[in-house]
Formats: sequence, C-alpha cells, structure tokens
Amino acid sequence: MTIYMDIAQELLNCYDVALTDPSFPSTPATICLRHGETVSPLLGTQADECCSGLAWVRIKSVSPLRSETPPGCLSAERRVVLELGGVHCLPWGTTEAPPTCDQWTAVALLADAYHDAMEKALCCLRGALTRDQAESIEAGEYVPTGPDANCVGGTMEVIVETSCGCGVTT
Repeated sequence: MTIYMDIAQELLNCYDVALTDPSFPSTPATICLRHGETVSPLLGTQADECCSGLAWVRIKSVSPLRSETPPGCLSAERRVVLELGGVHCLPWGTTEAPPTCDQWTAVALLADAYHDAMEKALCCLRGALTRDQAESIEAGEYVPTGPDANCVGGTMEVIVETSCGCGVTT
C-alpha cells in the first residue's frame, strides 16, 4: 500500500471517530474510502446511500511538491490532496406543499455537523501522523454540495505534503 493510501486510511479512521461520536446528530450508514474523479451516492432497489447517509475519504490528487528539481534528480516530495465528503437526504414536502423552513434548517444543521466532523478529523490526523509521514497538513476549501437528485452535503480538502513518494510502500 502506498504512503498516500496509509494517510487516506488514517484520515478515514479519524473521520469515523468524529461521525460515530454520540454527539453527532445522525451517524451515516456508510463511512468508507472511495475512488474516482468524484463520489456519487449509489441508489439501489433496497438502499439509497444518500438518504441513509454517506461519508467518505478519497485521494483527489497526488502531485510533485516542487516544480523544479536539479537535473538528474527525481524528487520524492509530493502534495496529496484528500477529500472528505458527506451527504444526506434533502427534506421532502408533500404533494400540496414544499418542505418547511424548519425542515430546511434541520438539513443545514446536519450539513454543518458534517463540516464540524471534517474539522475534527483534520485535527485528529495532525496528531496521528509522524513527521516522517507528513511534513505539513492543511485544511483546504470546504464546499457545500447539492441539491443534486435527493442529496445535499459538502466536501472539504485536506492537503498533506510528504517527502515520501517514488513508489514508497508500507
């Protein structure tokens, strides 16, 4: 496993702790690593990841940390951008009336709770990684998402700079 996946797994462990804390208002049914350009909650005949709650960590990108290296030298320093995400269901109204302001407020408060869990996971990651694993860890942008289909939520980037790379595995 690459050092990048080790870091992603550690961030997932931290996020899981924050999301399963008894103070979190609605623990998502699915908390996992995801892969791909984006994460789309899945829908089946027996399950709806969005409405049951979905939280994830994915590796968004891995890039060289320095734009220039001396000739003949391959830099092992990397910038790893991880994405924390969380989605849940939009409020539903009736055939006669749209969702109420109270329902929308509950959705906004749950989205804020996800964002808070992301911040807690970031702080946890800072304490969990050694200097050998990560030279720096920064919070990236938090972006609310949705409404999309029946989902609403948000994502936050976590930027990790590491001197490990070049196929370093654990």
